[in-house]
Amino acid sequence: MKKLVFLSILFIGLSATGFSQSKKALKKIEKKATELVEKLNKEITAGDKNLALSDEQKAQVKKIQIERISGLRKLGKEATKEEKKKLNKSFYKKVFKVLSKEQIAARKKSKTKK
Repeated sequence: MKKLVFLSILFIGLSATGFSQSKKALKKIEKKATELVEKLNKEITAGDKNLALSDEQKAQVKKIQIERISGLRKLGKEATKEEKKKLNKSFYKKVFKVLSKEQIAARKKSKTKK
């Protein structure tokens, strides 16, 4: 009986630890996605300050970035550069669908200045 109680407590403790680690990973992914959204916004506003991302666009791009980062993590470290490049390309196509033509042009303009 004591063994059963001990094993139950041990199992619950390990489960809780695993769950808290997944929460930390999700927060880390969300933080990285937010940073990438802000970077994109800075690139766009460097080209034309009037074309900043709207709050709705920021939310959509953040969601796409979270999916992209999660997808890269699922591929793992063993994934080839081609696999990662293909995944990134598909997600960046989604990002550019969210942006207006003017915003894309402003981003390109700021990239060529550098």
